Amino acid sequence: MRQKKPLSSYVEMLRTMLAIFFSLLIVFAIILLISEQPLSALADFVLGPLTSVRRFGNVIEAMTPLMFTGLAVIILFKPGLFNLAMEGAFFMGAVAACGAALTFKLPGVLNLAAAMVAAAVAGGLVCLIPGGLKVKCDANELVTSLMLNYICLYVGLWVITTFFYDPTQNSNYSYKFGDAMALPRLIEGTRINAGTVLAFVTVLVIWVLVNKLSFGFKANLVGENKNMADYVGISSGGIIILTQLIGGMLAGFGGAVELFGMYQRFQYSALPGYGWDGVLIAIVARRKVEYVPFAAFFLAYLRIGADIMSRNSDIPFEIVNIIQAVMVLLISATAILSGFKKRLIIREAKEEEEK
Repeated sequence: MRQKKPLSSYVEMLRTMLAIFFSLLIVFAIILLISEQPLSALADFVLGPLTSVRRFGNVIEAMTPLMFTGLAVIILFKPGLFNLAMEGAFFMGAVAACGAALTFKLPGVLNLAAAMVAAAVAGGLVCLIPGGLKVKCDANELVTSLMLNYICLYVGLWVITTFFYDPTQNSNYSYKFGDAMALPRLIEGTRINAGTVLAFVTVLVIWVLVNKLSFGFKANLVGENKNMADYVGISSGGIIILTQLIGGMLAGFGGAVELFGMYQRFQYSALPGYGWDGVLIAIVARRKVEYVPFAAFFLAYLRIGADIMSRNSDIPFEIVNIIQAVMVLLISATAILSGFKKRLIIREAKEEEEK
């Protein structure tokens, strides 16, 4: 018989929901204070993404890359490292996918698959660098990964402009991909594509990897107590290397999905920002793989709603940045509901003792 989860285990979820509720409440108060048409602005913000298939499709399109980088951050942070190279991994994944798409001459879907594999490998190698330096040289992964992102940016742009630049364009765009390189569209009138299905499949695979296989247990143990992991025979260095490789591959694969799902050519001129968004997704999801789709949908919905509101009212799009900032502060505040959680744990312990 499956044991019922204690109520105290749901406190973290309740804390997250309260943080989201209060952050939205603060933003609603700001809108009411500064807008000349607050009710119309609020309606656009809250209901705008639901007013047409195309707008709701924009939400799904926006959440897809966020799912990949959110998963990447969860895996990268598992062993206790703060590797922030997922931004560079996403970018280099797109660069590698572009290079493979324009270089390989494989038939049909094989070329698309090869380009996505190349993207995953490139992303994995990027995140492997800070992890490897941490294991071998005890280098601060926060510093090395942040610097690495800009190395990826300029190396990637050099690769595109040197080997794949289309001189007919007015910007640093690559040549167009062939029709076979586009991910199939799923819903007419939107840009929702097969990349969304790949994202959900990836969530399922990573959930199994983290929760049902020994890898997840070992990574958690290394993150919580590296010395204990070494003592019981787990190679902490090997786990760190493996997590950084897998996390980078997820980010790189996400770069390829975004590239082939949304664009016909490589057209980034700067880091796209999806890696940084992945940190926010991981925070809102409480580093739980199964909550990543909900966190990605929530953030995407906020952004599309804010965009609609900014176009139809006197409220700037930057209002969503206020929501994100307040939300992160509140979610990070571990003191919220801590007393309530302690009382629940004590009550449940007494009930178990009486049984």
